[in-house]
Amino acid sequence: MKKSIRALAILAVPFMLAGCVSESGNSSVTSSSSSSAQSSPTTSSLVSSASSSVGTNTHVHNWATTWTTDGTQHYHACATCNEKKDAANHTFGDWKTENLGTKISDARFANSNIKYKECSACHYEQLDTSFAVLPEIRFTFDTTDPNANFATAARSNDVTRPKVSGNITITNAGEYNTTEALPASMKVRGNQTAGFDKKGLQINFTSKQSMLGLNGNKKFKKWVLLADAKDTTVSRTALGLTMCKGVIAADSNVWYTDFTPVSVYLNNSYWGMYMLAEQKEVKSGRIKLPEVADEETSTEIGYNFELDYYAKNEAAKGAEGDPTFSISYGNYFNQQSYNIESCLANSGLGVVSTYTMNSNITDSTAGENVQTTDATSAQMSFMKNRLQALFGVLAEGSKNKAAKDINANNQVVNAPSGTSVKQAIEKHFDLNAWAEGFIINAVCLPPDVGYSSFYMSFDNSPTGDKKLRFDNPWDFDSNFGNRRNFIEKPDVASTGSGWGAKSYDPYFMDRTANMWLQFLGKMDWFMNDYVKPKWIAARNNKTFENMISLANTFYKYYDGEYTKNFTKWTTTQASDNNVGSYFNGDGVNSGELRKPFVNVNERKDAQKETINWLAKRVNYLEKKFVTNSTRTPLPTID
Repeated sequence: MKKSIRALAILAVPFMLAGCVSESGNSSVTSSSSSSAQSSPTTSSLVSSASSSVGTNTHVHNWATTWTTDGTQHYHACATCNEKKDAANHTFGDWKTENLGTKISDARFANSNIKYKECSACHYEQLDTSFAVLPEIRFTFDTTDPNANFATAARSNDVTRPKVSGNITITNAGEYNTTEALPASMKVRGNQTAGFDKKGLQINFTSKQSMLGLNGNKKFKKWVLLADAKDTTVSRTALGLTMCKGVIAADSNVWYTDFTPVSVYLNNSYWGMYMLAEQKEVKSGRIKLPEVADEETSTEIGYNFELDYYAKNEAAKGAEGDPTFSISYGNYFNQQSYNIESCLANSGLGVVSTYTMNSNITDSTAGENVQTTDATSAQMSFMKNRLQALFGVLAEGSKNKAAKDINANNQVVNAPSGTSVKQAIEKHFDLNAWAEGFIINAVCLPPDVGYSSFYMSFDNSPTGDKKLRFDNPWDFDSNFGNRRNFIEKPDVASTGSGWGAKSYDPYFMDRTANMWLQFLGKMDWFMNDYVKPKWIAARNNKTFENMISLANTFYKYYDGEYTKNFTKWTTTQASDNNVGSYFNGDGVNSGELRKPFVNVNERKDAQKETINWLAKRVNYLEKKFVTNSTRTPLPTID
């Protein structure tokens, strides 16, 4: 009956919308005829009649005390409806230039300067998107290559990577501007990513140089420019490395690179927005292993190596290639029974067990400091046999609940009587480092980690701990929900949504093709005694909130830099280039990216999706790692 009365009342005044009462009791009417309606006796009586009949047909505004803003206006919004009050156009002051790091009290952005003007009422900032915000790395080189062919010709896994000599200057970087040209060479870096038009680059200075204050302004010859070519937010490297800083403890032996965003110019031609980072190498101040002396022949050295599907390409590089070795995973697992699902493992390539040495091996018949194969090097043979034994200790403990040890000949033997599985694995693994690596990979869901870009170190020097550790986390451009169909078979593939509605919560560590992480994750004591405390410490350090804050800073203040980058590189290519052959089509694209990240013209949506994905992923893991957690979930963006 009440519904009928309300309908009649509204029909009697077709020019009037339903009334909305403010906290002061005044009626607020959204119709353009509101003033005449309120002054009409007939209308007033009808509203009164309708209100008394319905009883609940009013809404009390809950006005926000802070401004809501857009590009032209500010206003106070009702928290429960779409009403606005106090709407007015912005009143901007003069343009001003300021250091971004100083402005937001975040040293990570001290290399960036912004130009903006501010509304005097709501403090909304209008940015000058034509202003050059980022420091500029400018490489000038031989004019016989005016079109920078060295930076465009290389393809995926191509062994031909010509080095080009020239000079580097740094501009738009305040105190870090270079006053002289620095002699250096440059070449394309990366494996699969070299197939994109926008390629990663490696810098090799003639003499050691510091770069933009990174790593405490330490000097090194080698630096890298990471392209993030398949990331429409150009932020995943920054997010991953920010997470590393929050997860990896100050006393950890795990090294991770420092970074800063830059603009790159080749022969004065704009080349895009990149992340300047450190070369992953065993050097004092970088990967924490003893540096190997020339002509060192002892096996008592430090080793750093990569789980690497692309190890097969190293031999073809000749003197430029790195030594490789393989181990066997034996009968410890069956790919089907372990439900291993990764893009490469399930496309017929199986689970990768090939490794590439990243550190120098000098025990060689070919001369000092020559990278060699395990056929000519006692050092390579030692590491191969040691890693095989370490895998045996881990697999026996995880799968068969058997405590094992390693003898002087790198053979797996029974541990002394009374040794628990936990004690046996603790003896041979730096489990604090592995817990840090477990969390980093659990959060960002890296498709690569099962077959490449997964690094480990083993310090067999006289003062080394003789333990295997996870090290130098790397390669984040496919992470944080960017890549489709690598861990779960999509249940709604025809809609092109990749993993479906819950892309943030596949049960990753039970399915990853990385056998080290999978075996560790199956042991309750490792999760409870190592992963959980590290996770809680990371949450207490505001690690994930800091990641979201960094993302928001990137997306707000670097908007003009994004525009320049995607004007130069009009597509990520990840939806249509040759890497698409690794995947089954989903009706939308046959390439790598999930639907929200395919179109560079929709980067605002991609940015929001990245933040929401991260928040959902962290909230999901909080429930998995901390039973009955009372921590407030990270918020998502509407």
